[in-house]
Amino acid sequence: MKRLLLYITMVTLAAFVWPVAAADVSGMMPNVAPMMLTDNFWINKLHEPHQVLLEHNQIDAFNQTVIDKLPDTVYDLRQYPSQQSKEKLVSLIAVPKPPEDKEYINGQPATADYYSALASECNIDAIASTTSMRFAFTVTRANIRTFPTNDFVADKSDDREFDLLQETAIDPAEPAIILHESLNKDWYYVQTYNYRGWLPAKVLAIAANRQEWRQYLDTAEFLTVTARKLTIGDNEFAMGAKLPLATNKVQVRADGKYAVRLPVRGSKGELVFKLAEVPADNQVVCGYLPYTRANIISQVFKLQGQRYGWGGMHGSWDCSSLVLDVYRSFGFKLPRNADEQELAAGRTITFSGSERLMQINALEPGAAVYMPGHVMIYLGEQDGHPYIIHALGGHSTPEGRVTVMRVVVSDLSLKTRSGKTFLNALATGKQFQ
Repeated sequence: MKRLLLYITMVTLAAFVWPVAAADVSGMMPNVAPMMLTDNFWINKLHEPHQVLLEHNQIDAFNQTVIDKLPDTVYDLRQYPSQQSKEKLVSLIAVPKPPEDKEYINGQPATADYYSALASECNIDAIASTTSMRFAFTVTRANIRTFPTNDFVADKSDDREFDLLQETAIDPAEPAIILHESLNKDWYYVQTYNYRGWLPAKVLAIAANRQEWRQYLDTAEFLTVTARKLTIGDNEFAMGAKLPLATNKVQVRADGKYAVRLPVRGSKGELVFKLAEVPADNQVVCGYLPYTRANIISQVFKLQGQRYGWGGMHGSWDCSSLVLDVYRSFGFKLPRNADEQELAAGRTITFSGSERLMQINALEPGAAVYMPGHVMIYLGEQDGHPYIIHALGGHSTPEGRVTVMRVVVSDLSLKTRSGKTFLNALATGKQFQ
């Protein structure tokens, strides 16, 4: 599914293949005034911007509805089976084969031997009739890959932006269930709450048993990163990351810091923990942020101007991870990819015909709006025109493609490669409530 989404994204949005001009690096887009680049401009337009839309227990119930609706996409890992059959694992793990179209490995033409060797590395023949799951936590930010390799695979020799094997990026201290390992044992095939793929073994610390894993997973008191990013030592945590506190009581120490407990990898790859300090400032919040329209807009504007990062490349955001990280700041557990988010729970509007302006204005600011291969966050209207904020590859003009590759505010008059305006390409609007 990620490869299909990548194809749609490249055809519809990505501009680097046919560039004719670069967008203003300040993030300015056509029909966008400087005042529109601040969160307060949009928040001040809202009616009751600080009204809580859902309480945290209601968000928990919403998450369960997402799991029930998309049981093969989003998981409550606490309920994940302790064992899997060979048949099940074989159905989950993709095995590479030579593509129909030409691909390049680190800029060089791919060969059939390359894919054969990579298929062997997937180690499918070693899967036992029944496999016991192992339970782990990430110890650093890492990339989840389609296959067990860090090679950059692209359909253009000079492409450095869209790696076909890049699935997503994952923060430190994230739970993962190990389903399988590569032939050289350098990679684990894992299930996270909303993604499956290959992670380097060195980024995972394995719990002695499920009980130890659950105990840390269920830490009652925690911080949520509300900044764009938070650095702790050598580790970087993205917006929405969860940091378990070291005690069962929320307490700011005399030095104005919280003590958090983070997983690290022992000498044999086992799960151990270390204490770390986090300043008690506006980079974090105890528990989750209150779910309000003002907070949605405030969070997403912290990403305004950031570079586009396909699948979390460059330590940045693509369109769907932007939505994911903004909403996980409130405790939502959404699917990773745009097409799956579009199918998730929530109040949904289907766009059709000539009534699109009326339909989008029926949405509340902060809602997600989807078109094929792309998702945006709706900000509201100005002078009768709807505006959005999104991680954008590029857009088309009569003169050709315009490279953007940033998180930008824009209206919906931008055009896709097929010549449709973004407004006319809209398929679905979704309020997560």
